Amino acid sequence: MSSCVVMQAGWESFCSSREAGSVGAAVSVTGGGAEPLAALMAVLGAGVLAVGVAMGVRLRHLPGARLLSRWLVWAGPCIAIVAVCAQGSIWARQLAWKSLQGVSPGSFTFVIEGDASLSSYGALASARVLDSDGGLVAKVRLSSDGAFEDGSELQLIGRREELARDAWGMRSYMAGEVATVRAVRILSNKMPEVRSPVSIMRDAALKAIDPAASDARALIAGIVCGRTTELNKTDASEAFSQTGTTHLVAVSGSHLALVSALVGAILGKTGWSRRACSAVLLMIMAGYVVFTGGAASALRSLVMVGASLGSGLAGRRPHGLSGLMLSIVALAMIWPGIVFDLGFQLSAASVLFILLMGGYLSFVLERLGAPEMLASALSLTLCAQWATLPLTLPIFGEASLIAPIANLLLGPPMSALLVLGLPAVGVAMLLAPVGVSQVVLLPAIALSRLSIFIAEALSAIPFASLPVDVGSKGQVVAYLAAAAVYLAWRCPTRRAMAAFGSSALLVAACHAARWTWFAPPAVTVLDVGQGDAILVRDGPSTLLVDAGVDEATASALIRNGVFGIDAVLITHWDLDHWGGLPRVLDLMPVGAVYVARGASRGIPPELEERSVVPIELEAGDRLSVGGFEATVVLPEGPVSGEENEDSLVLSVRYGEDGFGVLLTGDAEADELVAADMLGHVDVLKLGHHGSAASVDEELLDLLDPQVGVASAGRDNPYGHPAASTVETLADAGVRFVCTADAGDVSLAPEEGGFVLGTARTEG
Repeated sequence: MSSCVVMQAGWESFCSSREAGSVGAAVSVTGGGAEPLAALMAVLGAGVLAVGVAMGVRLRHLPGARLLSRWLVWAGPCIAIVAVCAQGSIWARQLAWKSLQGVSPGSFTFVIEGDASLSSYGALASARVLDSDGGLVAKVRLSSDGAFEDGSELQLIGRREELARDAWGMRSYMAGEVATVRAVRILSNKMPEVRSPVSIMRDAALKAIDPAASDARALIAGIVCGRTTELNKTDASEAFSQTGTTHLVAVSGSHLALVSALVGAILGKTGWSRRACSAVLLMIMAGYVVFTGGAASALRSLVMVGASLGSGLAGRRPHGLSGLMLSIVALAMIWPGIVFDLGFQLSAASVLFILLMGGYLSFVLERLGAPEMLASALSLTLCAQWATLPLTLPIFGEASLIAPIANLLLGPPMSALLVLGLPAVGVAMLLAPVGVSQVVLLPAIALSRLSIFIAEALSAIPFASLPVDVGSKGQVVAYLAAAAVYLAWRCPTRRAMAAFGSSALLVAACHAARWTWFAPPAVTVLDVGQGDAILVRDGPSTLLVDAGVDEATASALIRNGVFGIDAVLITHWDLDHWGGLPRVLDLMPVGAVYVARGASRGIPPELEERSVVPIELEAGDRLSVGGFEATVVLPEGPVSGEENEDSLVLSVRYGEDGFGVLLTGDAEADELVAADMLGHVDVLKLGHHGSAASVDEELLDLLDPQVGVASAGRDNPYGHPAASTVETLADAGVRFVCTADAGDVSLAPEEGGFVLGTARTEG
C-alpha cells in the first residue's frame, strides 16, 4: 500500500511536470504531488510503530495483544521505509528525465537490458542510456525495427518521445524508464569487451538451443533460459495462454523449487556441511535468476528461498507466509515500482492463496472422493486461479475454463522438461565444438513437442477459454469470497457439496438452454468499438453480419449468450468488419461464411489459414434466420470487396411486411439511393459508422426510418458519427443511437412495431 500510493502519485507528478514544461515543478497533492504523500506514509509508519510499542508495554496482559504488538512493530518501519525508498526512486526518475532534455539521442550509448518483445510494429526493449564517460544517465524504452541481444551497445540516430499518459506509459515508468526512444538508424552495434560469466553462459545456451528453429526449441529456451521472444511469435504461445498454463513457461517459484531440489540433491552427495550447502545453493539460485533475466516473480521466489535457508541456519522453522511477506517488503524497498508489475502481483497473490487456502481446498476435494495426490495438485491450480483471475481478467478479458485440467496434464511433462533440459543444454554447450550437441537435446525436444501438442489439443476444445467482461466489482467479490471462506472454515458433507454443484449446473444449463433454443427475436448492433458487428437471432437461429476489428466481438457474443453461429456475413474486407472473425472461429462453431459475389478472391490470409471457404451472394439472394428474412440489396454485380462501395447491403425483415432493418456496411447515401430494391424500413443501420456521407435527406425520404443506429468507438480519431449526420437525422425526426454511448443496441420486433433497448444509459 505504501509503495503503491507514493509511486502512483509520483507518476501523476511526473506527467504533470512534463506538461507544465518544467520537471520537478511544484504540483499540488490533488495534482499528483508525491512528496506530501511520502511524508504522510512515513508519519503513518512511525505512528504504527509507536502504537505497537505502547501496546506491547501496557496491554501485554490482554489476549492477542502481544501478537498484534509484534505485528505493528514490524509493519510500522516497513511502511515508513518503503515510502522513503519510493520517494527516492521518484526523484531519481525526475533527474534522469531532466538529464535527457536538450541532448540528442545520438550523443548517448544505449545498452540493451534483457530480451526484446516483438510485434508487427517492430521490437521493444529496455535500455540504459550512458554518456560519453560511460556514466548512467537514464533508463528508456527503445523502439526499433529489429531486436538486439541483451548487453548490446548501440550508437544510433533517433527521436526521444515522452511516455504516453496511459497504462503502457505507467508500466514503463514503474520499471524505471523515463522516455521512449525510437531508433531511426543504427550507427553501430557491438557487444561489450568485458562481459559477465552469466551473460556468456546464457548466450552459449541460446546458441545451442537455437530457439528460432522451431516452436519446440523456443519452448526449451523459455523454460530453461527464461527467453520467450521467439516463443511469443508462435501459435504455441496462444495455446498456453488459452489453457491458462503460461505460468508453466515463465520462470517463477515452481522453476526455482525444481532447480533447488535438483541442485540440493547434488550438493547432498558432496558431504559438505549444511551451512556450506545452503550458501552454495543460494548463490546458484541467484545466478539462475540472473541467467533467466531476473523476472519479478523469480526475484520474489529467490528472496523466499533465501529467507527459508536463513531461518534454517538460524535454527528457526521456515515459514512460507513470513517468507512471502519478507520478500514483498524487500523488493518494494529495492524496486518500489515492482508492486505495479503484473508478474510480481500474480506471483505474490498465487503464493498467498496457496499458503492460506491450499490445504483446505485439498481437504474438500478429498472429501469429494478425489485421490490425495490429485486433490493436492488440483487445489494448487484452483488456488492460483482464484488469486490471479481477478487481476488478469480486467487486462486480458479472458478466462480459461480448461485451466485446471490443462495444469494437471501439462505440469508433469513441463517440469520434466526443465529438469531434463537444464543438464541437456549444459552438455550441448560443452559438445558444441564437436558438432554432436544437437543429439543431446533430442529428449528435451521430444518433451517440448509433447507439451505443445497437449496445449494445442486442449485449446482447440470449444469454449476452452471465454471472453469475460469484469470490472472492479468482480475483483472485490472474488477476494471477499476468499476472505469469507478463510474466516469461516467448514467441513462440508458430500450431500451439501453435491447439492451446491447440482444447483450451479442447473442454473448454467437453464441459462444456456434459454439463449440456445429460446432466444427472443432481435437484431442487436453490438458494441465492439470502432467496428461493425450486428447479430440477427431468433431462437436457435443466428446470423452475424460483420465481425468487428478484434477480440471485442467474441466478448460481445458471449455477453449476449451466443454459443454458436449458423452463419457469418462479411460485408467487405475492411479490417473493422472482419478482424474479429478469427477469434470467433476459434471460440465457437460457425456454420458458413458469406461474402458478396466476386469478393471471395480477396479473402485475408488469416481466414484462409482456418480453411474458411466463403459462399458468394448477389442482389436478390435471401437468408432465413428463424422468423427473419435477410435479402441482399447491394451490390448488383461482382465486386472485389476491397472498397466501401463494395459493401454487401442487407434488408432484414421480421415476418411478411413486418419490422424491417437496413444493414449497410460502409455503403454511403448516394449508393443506397441508386439501389432498385429499397423501401420503407423501421431502423437504418448507418453506413461507415455514421460518417458525413452515410445519410442525406433523399435517403431518409426514401426509407422513412424511425431510428438511425451508428456503430462507433468512444473518442475515435475519425470523428464518427459526424455532427452533420446527427443533425440531418434530427431534422428528419429520426431518433439517433450510437453504440459508443448506448453500448449494445437491441431492436426486438413486437405486435405493431418494435422495442429499442440499450445496454447502458446514453449520455
